[in-house]
Amino acid sequence: MRPELNFAAAALALSAAALGAADGAAQGPRVVARSSYLRPPQDPAKLPTWPKLAKRDGDRARAAAKQFRKKQARLHDAAAEQLKGMGAGVAPVLIPLINDRAQNVNEHIFKILDHVVNETHAALLAREATRKSVECRRYVARRLAGMRDKGTLPVLKQMLADKDEDIAFFAALGALAVGDGVGVDGVLAAARQRWAEQRTLIATTLTPARSDRSGMLVWTRIEGARPTEQMAGLRLLRYVATKEQRGRLRRYLESADFAVKREAINTARVLHGEEALEKISSFQAINLAKQWLKKL
Repeated sequence: MRPELNFAAAALALSAAALGAADGAAQGPRVVARSSYLRPPQDPAKLPTWPKLAKRDGDRARAAAKQFRKKQARLHDAAAEQLKGMGAGVAPVLIPLINDRAQNVNEHIFKILDHVVNETHAALLAREATRKSVECRRYVARRLAGMRDKGTLPVLKQMLADKDEDIAFFAALGALAVGDGVGVDGVLAAARQRWAEQRTLIATTLTPARSDRSGMLVWTRIEGARPTEQMAGLRLLRYVATKEQRGRLRRYLESADFAVKREAINTARVLHGEEALEKISSFQAINLAKQWLKKL
């Protein structure tokens, strides 16, 4: 079967899962008083479709989006507030507008989607993973990673093969965030090569996923590995390892490799609720490692 058919099948499976989860929920969206916007049910599990805007509001959403092509910042701000107020129903209007042209409105669209799209829309957002726009696929992969929804794992696995480096990394990060080992190597590569650039995203995505399983996926991967791999793995372990796994740090605190020792110190610090020290001299590392060995 061709890759694109596999991808379509994965997205279809997600849609079916979403429909099953929604079975038995409130039938259809309800209208909010004094508003023509159609809202989703309260506290929905996973929505089978995007909340539907009334025709008049759909026209208003499209008109507001056109304001982003104008130069005046005040028009951009007013349009953004209007679209945010309409809720997730604007997503089907805005997503097709994301493009790879030099002159685009992506920045405005992403900010609105960040505001109105949440975890209940994970399966719906995953359907957009096959769009031609690289910028759109990047956005989808990044948001899916942060949603940590196991139901989107088939789509994330497909996105691992994307030719775009960022998309493949976001997909790997999302897979690791739901405890799947298929993403470990991709996230290790980013921790090794792009740490300054991706550290914040890695931390915010993986910290809520901290668990014995996620930690062991990394511990086992770096055992006996080269120092550069151990260094990268210890950076990830700041956010996925548990306090019960602290004893595993001893061998890395005793490492003769400075970079490994430094990262082991930082992992120990973060696991104890302290801030990491990105700049540590070799002399400091020796003393700090001795101190942490006594605490573990």
